[in-house]
Amino acid sequence: MQVVPADARASAERAMRLLIEVIDRRRSAEQLSPLFTAPVIDLIRTIVRTPPPGRRLGFAAVRRVHVAYRSDTSAEIFGSYTRGPRTFAFAGRIEQAVDPRRPGWTVTSLRVG
Repeated sequence: MQVVPADARASAERAMRLLIEVIDRRRSAEQLSPLFTAPVIDLIRTIVRTPPPGRRLGFAAVRRVHVAYRSDTSAEIFGSYTRGPRTFAFAGRIEQAVDPRRPGWTVTSLRVG
């Protein structure tokens, strides 16, 4: 098993916290651009236009973020967030240096439940 680089883990955790804040409308989707690709940001904007699961339960909070290192340039991310007494899931993929103008790890695919 390969050790996940600290910067990949930190990027994944930061990205998922930002994601939840955008879904809760505490931040704008424009603030995602350093950590998400444009197609993923468009997906998130679509999610924001519809009420998120369990919205009536209150604000969401990230509970866990896991990173499974796949190669020197990619990793899978998955985890959970809570809203009141309920737990929801997310999963996705991060890749390193997808865009040379945006160095570091970037979310390239995402699924939010």
